[in-house]
Amino acid sequence: MQAPAVVPALAVIAGIACGVLAPSLRPYAAPALVASLAAALVAWRASHARTFAALILAGFGAAGALLGAVEAERAMRTPLAAFFADYTAQPGGGAWPLTIEGRLRGDATPTDYGASITLEVERARTPCGWLPAEGGARLAVSGTLAAGALAGWREGRRVRLPASLRIPTRYRDPGVQDESLALARRGIALVGSVKSGSLVEVVARGSAMQEAASAIRARVRRTVRRLVPGDALRAGIVTAILIGDRGGLDPTTTRRLQEAGTYHVIAISGGNIVILAGLAFVVLRLLRVPRRGGSIALAALLCAYGYIAGGGPSVARATIAAVVYLLAVAADHRSPAMNVLAAVALVAVAYEPLEVFDPGLALSYGATLALLVAADRVRLGKRNAILAVLAGTICAELALFPIGASVFHRVTVAGLILNFAAIPLMTVVQVAGLAVLAAVPFFDVLARAAGAVAGLASVGLVESTRLLDVAPWLTWRVPSPAWSIVGVYYAAWVLALCGGVIARLRYGALAVAASAALMICVPSLTRLARPRPAPAAGMLRATFLDVGQGDAAVVQFPGGWSLLVDAAGLPASAFDLGERVITPALLALGVQRLDYLAITHGDPDHVEGAPSVARDFGPRELWEGIVVPPHRTLNDLRRITSRGGGALRIVRPGDIVRLGGVDVRVLHPPEPDWERQRVRNDDSIVLEIRYGDVSIVLPGDISAPAEEALATRLSDAPLRILKAAHHGSATSSSAAWLDAARAAAVVFSCGRGNRYGHPHPAVLDRAASRRTPVFRTDEDGAITVTTDGRTAHVETFTGRSLELAPRPR
Repeated sequence: MQAPAVVPALAVIAGIACGVLAPSLRPYAAPALVASLAAALVAWRASHARTFAALILAGFGAAGALLGAVEAERAMRTPLAAFFADYTAQPGGGAWPLTIEGRLRGDATPTDYGASITLEVERARTPCGWLPAEGGARLAVSGTLAAGALAGWREGRRVRLPASLRIPTRYRDPGVQDESLALARRGIALVGSVKSGSLVEVVARGSAMQEAASAIRARVRRTVRRLVPGDALRAGIVTAILIGDRGGLDPTTTRRLQEAGTYHVIAISGGNIVILAGLAFVVLRLLRVPRRGGSIALAALLCAYGYIAGGGPSVARATIAAVVYLLAVAADHRSPAMNVLAAVALVAVAYEPLEVFDPGLALSYGATLALLVAADRVRLGKRNAILAVLAGTICAELALFPIGASVFHRVTVAGLILNFAAIPLMTVVQVAGLAVLAAVPFFDVLARAAGAVAGLASVGLVESTRLLDVAPWLTWRVPSPAWSIVGVYYAAWVLALCGGVIARLRYGALAVAASAALMICVPSLTRLARPRPAPAAGMLRATFLDVGQGDAAVVQFPGGWSLLVDAAGLPASAFDLGERVITPALLALGVQRLDYLAITHGDPDHVEGAPSVARDFGPRELWEGIVVPPHRTLNDLRRITSRGGGALRIVRPGDIVRLGGVDVRVLHPPEPDWERQRVRNDDSIVLEIRYGDVSIVLPGDISAPAEEALATRLSDAPLRILKAAHHGSATSSSAAWLDAARAAAVVFSCGRGNRYGHPHPAVLDRAASRRTPVFRTDEDGAITVTTDGRTAHVETFTGRSLELAPRPR
């Protein structure tokens, strides 16, 4: 067998996946491992080669299952999480903020709101004194003081700070991945915030190696900022390519690179390692260093570079691959590239078992595997280098696009073109950036010239994404495909690539792979490819999304029209709810383009996610109530909508939009008496959606006085579902409003454990006294109301359901 490491690597990976996904197998994993090895020894002594091989393979699988189960339990049951559970179980939920102490996992990253740090917490101070609380926490440090202090927040340093901690939010919506689970697998048990950078106290330095690596990274940042001319973005791109620090990239640039399929060039990976190794190899050859000694020296250099670059997963994978290859060269051991790839994968997952669930691992090894297959199957010769690169790029895209569709909800073919520019430009940036660092101590003029070259190449890298402005159809959003379709796609390719007895199946397998690819790229072709198809004919569906402490409701009308009312958002946060939660949920619900986007008012928890949604779904019409001229996000939203061909509409009471037999009535707000300079809750748009006997009322954040004014404007619908105004605050959902609405059910959109105490107990008591069923996104997840205009069915993400019929008058 040319690549003997492939089979054990696959067995260990499969075992790890089983151990993580089926923790009940853990008690059997160790006995299975011992039994497999013992039986293998017996088979070996009996000269049963095939039985021996099968038992060894089973042992690899059992070892993987044991690794996966142990690591999953360690990640999900950290002492920090246990401490947090005990602390918050105290009367009053514990006192916040809480002083904690621990070591920084990496250098602090600048953000729009201040800085972000990841802390390996060691202990916490309670009224009873310091208590152990080991585990990872990601913290947002607010305020302008953070920018000046973060240079001292370096990897390995011990810090003490007061933080308000919480469990990572899980958004329970269709099509939305569990971010809390992903964070736990990366060793982060809690997230939280620190009010000011002045509260972060550095109490001890890191180890000598950590301090040296941090000092080098800081020097690289300073040097690049000083010697790369132009705006901060150029320096940010050069820094990202040199040391993997992407803190200098703004969200717009990151998004454009992702859409173009070229984001991979600014993440340190195999390409960067190859360039560095190639430059170092040339230097070693010029110095006449022997091959064996040069390979060992080069391996040591790459290990040092990987450590300096922060040792992230992609860096570690690329470094391990290069080191394994170089050590094999030093030992004069020749092995097929496929075998090296499998051995590297085996080492990587054995060291970090939970990386099996990291999309980056699949992307890294999938791309490499595709390139190896292309090199073996596509032989174009040296004279057709461009065609060879194109063939490799196509193979990589074919291998990876189902993963991109599953994880990032996007398919892009722009990379087939843009990578011809992006990869050479990345090479120029890296080489010129390294020249800056090498020349700056001796030749300042040369360093500045190299910095100018690196800056220009970084501009070219970003500007190349403008191809999407000319041809936006080169990238599009898709819902996460069913895993069965993804499995069929890859299985078909395995059959197509295998020779021998099953060679006759090749063309049939290729046809199956093409069909599966089409279902992934164009899910509307078949209901099988859509996780949750659009409503059946004649049905209206309203889904109140779980977006934490915010609002977002999507209404899908008979005939295919769609309306999104509000798009949630997190103030002063880099987490874009529009892109990360609402867009995947809309795709999973079968929405391909929004017809209408209504923003009730401009509070962040209603509007901050809207720009991303507007870019992805291009609403045909944007509805606003009271315009607030200084509002930055709303101004951006108008520009994005207009650029996508959508119209802007100011709605007023009495406006009615008829869609497929459904009336969307505007009840509020009236014409303003003065030009608003800030957002007001009582300026919210209030909509009533009437379909036959059923009414759904969406009141934004209005308070009791506005409710009183609207009570007589409600229709006389026999069956009404009411969304509680202002997330169920005490100032809304008055007794008079509930009496006027006579709701068959009340929906609260609120965040788990929110600091406002929503929904207020008084509001819940008012609903209970009227025997009105209550649904809450913080407890139930997404809440879906489906109606045929006569009755309604309510179903939640967690499995609750209720049939509603008109109430007797």
